[in-house]
Amino acid sequence: MKPFFATTNPLVLVSVMLFAAWPTSFAAAAIRNTQADEVPQQTLTDVIESQEPMVVKLFGAGVGNLDSYGSGILISEQGHVLTVWNHLINTGYLTAVTNEGRRYEVKVAGTSAAHDIAVLKLQSRDDEVFQFISPETFSDADAGDSVLAFSNMFHVATGNEPVSVVHGVISVRTPLEATQGRWVFPVRTEVLLIDAITNNSGAAGGLLTTEDGTPVGLIGREIRHKISNTWVNYAVPLSTLKPVVLNLLAGKKVESAPAETDEQAMISDQLLTSRFGITMLPNVVERTPAYVDAIVPGSTASSSGLRRGDLIVLVDDTIITCITDFQKQMAARRSGSRIVLTVNRNQQLETVTIKVP
Repeated sequence: MKPFFATTNPLVLVSVMLFAAWPTSFAAAAIRNTQADEVPQQTLTDVIESQEPMVVKLFGAGVGNLDSYGSGILISEQGHVLTVWNHLINTGYLTAVTNEGRRYEVKVAGTSAAHDIAVLKLQSRDDEVFQFISPETFSDADAGDSVLAFSNMFHVATGNEPVSVVHGVISVRTPLEATQGRWVFPVRTEVLLIDAITNNSGAAGGLLTTEDGTPVGLIGREIRHKISNTWVNYAVPLSTLKPVVLNLLAGKKVESAPAETDEQAMISDQLLTSRFGITMLPNVVERTPAYVDAIVPGSTASSSGLRRGDLIVLVDDTIITCITDFQKQMAARRSGSRIVLTVNRNQQLETVTIKVP
């Protein structure tokens, strides 16, 4: 009987050997693939659904062209929220709505002007527990990383609706010189510039993650580049904010940024009273709120309708966070010009116009 197969051709022999080994190799590969399939792969939908509950919708008072809504990130199971320190915080009353649609009053737990952030506290019951992102998990990101931006842009979510998600890529890490009206962006460390539109109404304070859900950035406010005057899509790295946030959660004071070399002139208390008829609350602590303590009868301030107890939150389009801000803005105005002051009066926003003497 002839053998089933016989040859002395080396090329044919190699082919036969590979063919003989093929079933075993195929079986081994199949086993490996089966084992890999046993570990579920996280999809983009999974990441989005896992991160959306960490973002809250913030609602306050809009001022002029500034929005009445924003975003924040839950950073403790007790209901602490990290957000941008913008006009919503300064107007004095704020509401937060969670992913489930629960609504809470909000108190300010701490702020850092140098980092442009605020930590808020939801006024919840003692037994309530929130899903959150621990500051200990704050990570870093670099140019070229794909990211997801979670926020309540354009007031899309008001109750239990999910917040919006934008996909993009980090273009570069760089220091940023930018402005919002007369306000100058205070952060001197590098920020993340993003090639997606995150500079949207209500997006400030939202969450930036990598595609696998790692938290890497706090979405910034609507600002323009100082030189080009173009809108900037940016986030402050959470790795930079981590020590600041941990200090604020612990109730510790955060050091202010070093004074700028071109420090702006500031009107004195005496001149503010003699020239405008305004006496402010004594400026005895750092960043004392800009409360009006007294109005001189018959003065410019009196005729404008400004009242004792008013909290000044805007001078024209410039946000006022403390008495020092107010004194700097008043010093910069020329005689004969008109100033529009936005004040928080009995939990309502009012505007008064003062003519500079």
